[in-house]
Amino acid sequence: MEKRLENITKMENILNRTDELISEMKKLLEKWDQNQEDFNELMNYYTGEERGKDLEDDRLKVIPQNLPRGALSEDAVFDAYGNRKDLLIKMIKLGVAGLE
Repeated sequence: MEKRLENITKMENILNRTDELISEMKKLLEKWDQNQEDFNELMNYYTGEERGKDLEDDRLKVIPQNLPRGALSEDAVFDAYGNRKDLLIKMIKLGVAGLE
């Protein structure tokens, strides 16, 4: 009987942890979805003419040197894009594995 009670407690903990993760994931997915438009705007900026003009102004020191400018950095945006893509692939794989 002791073993069965331990197993029930274990399963209850798994259920509670799963429910908690589902709740957290829903919140994160809402934030992710809300960020999609902004991310697309960043990618359009990254590949567009406006960034080229901003890069030239930065080179000419027209842009204040104390202004954060990671968006002008090729590496920062490229890394964010790559990390996001890797995460999306992992989400797809986890989703498929969870449905099997």
